[in-house]
Formats: sequence, structure tokens, C-alpha cells
Amino acid sequence: MIEDVLDSGFDRCEQGLAEWAKIRGGSPDDSQLLTYCKALLRLWQSDARAYLVYKMAAEHYAGLPEKDRHASKRRFMERLYVTLQSIAQREDDSVDHMLAVLVGCCGLHYYAGTSELDVDRIAKLALQAITKES
Repeated sequence: MIEDVLDSGFDRCEQGLAEWAKIRGGSPDDSQLLTYCKALLRLWQSDARAYLVYKMAAEHYAGLPEKDRHASKRRFMERLYVTLQSIAQREDDSVDHMLAVLVGCCGLHYYAGTSELDVDRIAKLALQAITKES
């Protein structure tokens, strides 16, 4: 059951990434990364399955059976994470820190039952994690 939810979440994330790629222009920069973070948060807010993909990735898909864990991890890395690294133009662990901010803040929203995410604020915080600006 969780595998089906996760699979549809992957499909939704990949669809969202494809839609974002169509509308972005030029070479990647921090403003595009900020826009992508906002789009990701809005996607997660509208579809919990998409959020689950990133939340479970942050936990290395620990709740899945071994065979599914490796396949999910590989799918995440190849189809979502590498693209995000490319947008961020980073190959260090700063993308992990940025995702931790996004996943954590969105998780607060889900678990607290609040009605709206402060998408702009959270995206700016996530960008600070990657640019190391204060």
C-alpha cells in the first residue's frame, strides 16, 4: 500500500518538475532555485503523496522493505535529486540542508494541522541553507 502511494507521489513530483522545467528560462541561478523551492512547497501542500517522497528520502526510505528502499532511493536520486543539484549548481551537501529545511517546515504544517504554509518565508530559509547567507 505505501509503495503505491509512494509511486504515485513520484509520478506527481516528476510531473511537477517537468512543468517547472517548461516555464523556467535561461541558466539556473538563485532566483530560479527560489522559484523552484516555492513550487515544490506548493506541490507538497496540494498533494501529500509528493511530500511523502521527499520526507521518506530524508529518512533514506527506512520504512520500506529492503528491495523497495533501494529502488525508491535510486529513483529519487536519478530523477529528482540530480535535477535539483543542477538547478542549485551545487554538488556538495548543501542541497541536503536545503531539502531538510523544506521537508521540516512542511512537516510542521502537516503535523500541526495549520491551514497555510508561509511559502515565501520557508523558501527563503531553504535558500539560505544552500547559499550560507544570513
